[in-house]
Amino acid sequence: MTPPKNSIVVGDSIRGIKTLPDDFVHMILSDIPYGIGADEWDVLHDNSNGAFLGSSPAQQKAGAVFKKRGKPINGWSEADRAIPRQYYEWCSRWASEWLRVLKPGGTAILFAGRRYMHRCITALEDAGFSYKDMLAWMRDRAPHRAQRLSVVYERRGALQAAATWT
Repeated sequence: MTPPKNSIVVGDSIRGIKTLPDDFVHMILSDIPYGIGADEWDVLHDNSNGAFLGSSPAQQKAGAVFKKRGKPINGWSEADRAIPRQYYEWCSRWASEWLRVLKPGGTAILFAGRRYMHRCITALEDAGFSYKDMLAWMRDRAPHRAQRLSVVYERRGALQAAATWT
């Protein structure tokens, strides 16, 4: 089925894009899963919590969120180290379809998390895209302490730089 022009198609984009004809769209704008959240749709890896088989007091208190997400990604195990590769493989599943449906000279713009954006860019390049540029948000507040650049600069003693990113 070919959707009518000037329409928005709602659905599973990985399945839905396969129904679009070649050279069909001028632009793809997508906010892909970042692979860092606890929501089922954002967990794109096979890593599960191996420590205590999900039965430590902290894991039980966290409930399904902890078990679903797995342990923190700190490179503690082979499973942790496989997560970036699994994210790349996930991006590779749809990257060639994006290229197929884009008209020649079309543009793909996507939002990606900084932890794995390089994996996404590599998957897109491997599919045939030419990477042009990156834009970054300068936010006055970050939702999580670990994501605040001011904390990094403060630890380094660069207080003037830290004030810029508070």
